[in-house]
Amino acid sequence: MILITGASGHVGGRTAAILADHGRRLRLMARDPARLPRLEGAEPIAGDYADPASLDRAFAGIETALIVSGYAEPGERARLHGNAIDAAGRAGVANLVYLSFQGASPASAFPMSRDHHLTELLLENSQIPYASLRDNLYVDLLPERFGTAGVLRGPAAEGAAAFVTRDDVARVAAVALSRPDVVRGPVTVTGPEALTLHEAARRLSVLTGRELRYEAESPEAGRAWRSALGAPAWEVDTWLGSYEAIAAGELSATSDAVKRFTGREAESLDAYFTRRPDLLAPLRA
Repeated sequence: MILITGASGHVGGRTAAILADHGRRLRLMARDPARLPRLEGAEPIAGDYADPASLDRAFAGIETALIVSGYAEPGERARLHGNAIDAAGRAGVANLVYLSFQGASPASAFPMSRDHHLTELLLENSQIPYASLRDNLYVDLLPERFGTAGVLRGPAAEGAAAFVTRDDVARVAAVALSRPDVVRGPVTVTGPEALTLHEAARRLSVLTGRELRYEAESPEAGRAWRSALGAPAWEVDTWLGSYEAIAAGELSATSDAVKRFTGREAESLDAYFTRRPDLLAPLRA
C-alpha cells in the first residue's frame, strides 16, 4: 500500500489519481479527510505532521509513502517533516518520496530551500531509501503573482526560472512511488526551458490578450509593500526569497527528469495554459 500525505492538495491529489488509475492500493492522508479526493479503492485517513500519534496510524502497514512538504515557519517546517520521517521509520516503511525544491541548500536565498535541505539531511540520516524530487517553481501559480493592474513585481532582477507544471511533478512522483528502484536520491524536476519573468509576462499577454508586465524592484521595496499587507515577517522573507533565488540563478538550470521517468516531454508554459485556459481567468478579469 502507498501512502500519499497532503492528498487534498494539488500535487498529492493528482499523484493519487494517477496511481488509482493504475490500480494501486492507496491510503490518502489530510488534516481534514472531508477534503480528500474520492478515488476508487483509496482509504482516507486523518493525519497531521504536528500530531505524531496520527502519523503512526497513517504510516502503519505502508510500504512506500509520499511526504508532501508542509507550510510553516522555517525551522518548524523541517521539524514537522521530521515527524513524518520518524513515523515512517517506526512503521518500517521501505521507501519514501519527498517533495523538495530545486537548489535545496543551506546557502540558498530562498528560506524554504534551506528547510528542504534540512529535511533531506533527516531523510539521509533515517537510513530509509528515498527519492527527493527537487521541483522548480510551479507555472500554475504564475497568474496569481500578477496584481490587478496586470503587473508582477519582485526582486528577481533579470534571472530566469525553469517553471514546471504540477501535473508533470505528479507524474514523476507517481513513477517514484510505484518504481522506487528507478528513482533514487535527489532528482531535479523542471519545465523544458528557463524563462525570465519579462518573457513569462509576454507569453501570458499573448495567451490572455491583455498587456501584462514584470517590474523588477529592490528587496527593500518589495519588503515594504508586502509587509504593509499585514503578512508575518517570515512569510515576507519567503516571498522575497523566491524572487531572490531567481535573481541568483538558483532556478535557471533545466532537467530531463520528466521525459526520463515518464516518457513524455515536460509541458511548456504556452502548452499548459492553452490546455488549461481556466487558470488564466484571474488575468482576464
